[in-house]
Formats: sequence, structure tokens, C-alpha cells
Amino acid sequence: MTPPIPPEASKEIEKVKSLVAKHFPVYDVRVSYDVVEFFVRIDKATLEDTFEKMREDMSGQGYIPMILYDKGEHIVTVARKPPQKFRSFYVNLAMLAVTLVTTIIAGAFYWAGYGTDSEELITAETLSMGFLTFALPLLGILGIHELGHYFMARHRKVAASLPFFIPFIPPLGTLGAFISLRDPIPNKKRLIEIGVAGPIAGFLLTIPIAILGLILTNDVAKPVPDNVDPSGMIGVGFPLIYMWIAELVPATGDYLLHPTAFAAWVGFLVTAINLLPAGQLDGGHIARALLGSRAKYLSWAVVGVLVALSYWYTGWILFALFVLFVGVRHPPPLNDISELDWKRKGLGAFAIVMLVIAFVPQPLSPISADYSFELEPLADTNATISAGASMVFPVDVNNTGNALNEIRFVTESGTSELTVKYKSHSEEDSAYVSSYRMFLNSSEASTLDLMVMVAASAVPGDVDRVVVKAVSANTSIERRVELNITVGNPIVTFQHDTEMFVPIGDQANSTVEVENLGDSSVSLTMQVVSSYSWVVAVVYAAPTEYQNATDWLNLTVPAQGSVNFTLTVLALDPAYSNVYDVTIGVYYNEDGNLVFLQNLAIEVTVG
Repeated sequence: MTPPIPPEASKEIEKVKSLVAKHFPVYDVRVSYDVVEFFVRIDKATLEDTFEKMREDMSGQGYIPMILYDKGEHIVTVARKPPQKFRSFYVNLAMLAVTLVTTIIAGAFYWAGYGTDSEELITAETLSMGFLTFALPLLGILGIHELGHYFMARHRKVAASLPFFIPFIPPLGTLGAFISLRDPIPNKKRLIEIGVAGPIAGFLLTIPIAILGLILTNDVAKPVPDNVDPSGMIGVGFPLIYMWIAELVPATGDYLLHPTAFAAWVGFLVTAINLLPAGQLDGGHIARALLGSRAKYLSWAVVGVLVALSYWYTGWILFALFVLFVGVRHPPPLNDISELDWKRKGLGAFAIVMLVIAFVPQPLSPISADYSFELEPLADTNATISAGASMVFPVDVNNTGNALNEIRFVTESGTSELTVKYKSHSEEDSAYVSSYRMFLNSSEASTLDLMVMVAASAVPGDVDRVVVKAVSANTSIERRVELNITVGNPIVTFQHDTEMFVPIGDQANSTVEVENLGDSSVSLTMQVVSSYSWVVAVVYAAPTEYQNATDWLNLTVPAQGSVNFTLTVLALDPAYSNVYDVTIGVYYNEDGNLVFLQNLAIEVTVG
């Protein structure tokens, strides 16, 4: 049983009924515990205008009407306006002032790393340029966005506050801005108009700011560093609209993004986030106007997509939680019956286009310093080297990472018979060293020469292995080159006269050609091992004069090359006419250790 209505309430109900009946014929009134329902007849052609006039009349009387269609009947429900306490205009100014300070500081950080070589972050220059190049354009975009909502709401007689800016710590210095609607939105048309006005206003301002930012990027021409800093960098993903603008203002080089261009990037990102069709976001307003109560399913889908995208960018999970916090469902407008016309549907379609071209799935991505590198031998790593000889193995060292790489080369394993020394291939005059450090920029390559020396005491026929290890000094990345060495005898041949004639009291000369047929250089010692009191033999290499000749000579014969030396035989008076055998011993050596190779025999006739 419905309880009796107090006299005061009856008077108020009659007053409200008269306000409703002024615009719609009322054929029934039903009063429940917490609501009064007026059943009315409508004219669909004039419903929107008639309801709007009733709303304006009731608003002045402190009431809020809502019309709905249920079970074939049109019902107007009326509620009292809740008491409202609005924040002072000075709150807007205070939040704007604080946000201005935080965005100027953020801009100063950007300018310190972009437009000045000073190591100081906070200076008069960085603060002023941070304001001009970052804070001003960014706050301009955010402010115009919210003012778009504000002026559209005021134009449609929906009370709204001025923008509230939200300060935040760098790197952005702000979390955006918002306005507070102080009246319920009257119908679907106004819902989509107010919802789309902000993104359109901000989007249209962001485009020229992006163009200016790209022009300034080319003008300042700050090169992108060759190497990623050891602490890492942040990569920026660009939406379609930014890529199209970059086609109009193509980069003239590989340059860092100007702070103004980055402010425009933030502007497009803010536009895209606000256009997500979820909850109380601008896109949620638009989706509710287009889809009605079914918009809640799209809102849940957006939350799911954001959670999935957080695999690539964890920041999306925060936006998903924000949507859940403010509510997935969007409240209906006061008049949820009137349909949208094609013009408003076109605004909704344009909002979808803006979302598609301004959204980027991975807006920011960390770029870690990568110290990868590769080694590629430029010659066969299986070789035969004569005992006492050496061979050079060139190795290409390629920095495949993105950071300055210090690579250290050491001999990891080998035998006492094999020694490895190192030298840069480009430093021809440098000496070989027992270990080596190479510094390579990102994507840079260089050639390192590995000289393998075989001890003179090595046994021909032995097969030994030596492993060279390269380690990045910044990480534990290691690469190795394995060399398999077979010890062989020096492969040398001699072209010389086997017979000589020397008159008594005179001398005769003979040129000896030494040819190295091996793949490694050979160090040889030539020594006269048989001579006589009156028949003396000496050896020397040109351009050494005879006066500086001795009975021994050191020669280095290059791989696949040859050298000459001179043998001089003197027949001193009173030598006897006779035939003498002169022998030259050939030795290969390393560090003074001589190993016999062969003898050269010359038959000398003295007469």
C-alpha cells in the first residue's frame, strides 16, 4: 500500500506537473517512494525542442527533468537539483600556475639536453627556452582542448567550469586538464557535440605546432648521438598523423626531435587517449551518443585492449585502471530518445578517424645500451706455419650494438710453442702487443691483425690450437676465434752458383737468391761454416759494402717472396792454386735460438 503524500509534497508535485504540462500533455502521474513519474504524450517531430524548453524552464526552478521510453510509454521523471558548491576561480589559476612551473622545469630538462652544451639543468636560458619551446605549446594544446569543451557547453546552455590543469613531475610536467560539467547533458546531440569539440580544437592546434616543431628540428639540426648512453634512452613511437606531417616537412638529416615537436607529439597522444571510447572520456561521450546503452560493451572491450597493449607499453594498464575507477558505464543524457542526425553522426565518424590516426600502440619504449659485436676471420683459420716463423690472420670486428663498445682481446688458450700478438690493421707502423683494446662506435667495424708466432723449438708436424677471446668491457658478451696451426719446416729454395773461380790475390762475387714458398715469413741466419787461411768467404746483403761484411748474415724472407744476398770469396796471396769447398750453413731462428735447416756448398777454384 502506497503511503499518503504529505500536503507540502502534493503542492510541489502539482507545481512540477504544471511545468511538465506546459510542454507535454500529461495523462497520468505515479508517485513512488523516491520518484514522481509523469506519463506524457509526445510529438516526435518537436520532441527535442520541446524537451529543451522544458529543461530550461525547470532549471530556473531548481529541477532536472529526464524523459525515457518504457513499455510503449513516454515517462518524464523530475528530480531536484542537488546543492552545488563550486570551487573559486582562483583554484583554476593556482593549478594553472603550478602546472606552468612543472612544465617549464620539464622543458628546461629537454632544452638542457638539446639546445645547450652546459651541464647545468636549471639556468636562465634553459628555463626561458623550456617555457617557449615546450611548456607554452603543450599547455596551449591542452588549454584549447578543454576550452573547446567549455565554449561548446556554454553555447548549448550547459553549465561548465573553466579548465583545471593537473601538475605532475617531469618528464611531462602535467597529466593534462579537465573541465567540470555542472549540468547534466540534455540529449545525444549535445553529448556528441560537447564530447568531440575538445579533441577537434586540440587536434587542429597540434597540427601547426607539429609543423613548426619539425621545421625547428631541421633548423637546429641537433644530430642523433652515434651511441646510446650506458643508462639507456627512450624511443618515441609516431602516430600516422605525425608521419604524414613529416612527409610535408621531411627531415634533412638524422636529428634529435626539437622540444616543440615533442610537445606536438604529446598533443596527439592526449587527443588519442581522450578519444578512447570508454567510460567518462571524450570518446566515451561520443560512443554513448552513437550506441546508446550498448556503449558499455565497447567500453569493456577498450579496457581489455589496453590491458593487452600493456605487454608492449606498461603505461596502458594505468589508463585501464583509470577507466575502471571512474566507471565503465556512461550515464544517459536527459533526453535519450531523440535520434542523432547525419551531421552529428559525421562528427562521430570524424572522431573515429582522429583516434585511428593519432593513436600509437607503443608510445614510448626503452632503448637499452646494446654491446653486441661479431668477429669474422678474413682468412682461413687452418694454416701451416714453419717453426720459427709467423703468420698474420686478419679478423673483422663489427660492433652490431648501439653503444660505444670497448672490446678487449686476449689469448685464452694455446701452447708454449704458439704466441699471439695483436695490432690494428690500419696502424701499419704500430708494434704488435700481447693484448689489445679496441673502441668501436655503434655500427662501426674495424680489422684486427692477429700475428701467430711459432717457436723455433716447435716440432714440425705438430698440430696446435690457439683460442683468442674478445670480451666487451661493458657486459659479459664474449666471442672467440679458434686458430688451428700445423708446425712445418720453412719452405725455402736457393738459387746460387755452385762453382766459382778466384784468381790469386783477387776476389769473386756470387749472388744468392732466397725464395720463401710458404705462407708465413721466415727469419734465417746465413753463416760461413768452412773457410781456409788464404781463402776467405764473407756474406752481406746489398746495399751493405764489402768492407762491412762478416761471416754471418740475418735475413727475413716474406711469405711468397724472395731476397738476395752476396757471397764474396777472397784468394789471398800466397794462396795455392787448388780447389776449395766453401760451405754456408742456413738456420731459421726465433729470439736467438738457431735451428739448422740446410747447407749451401760452393766449389771454389783458385788459380
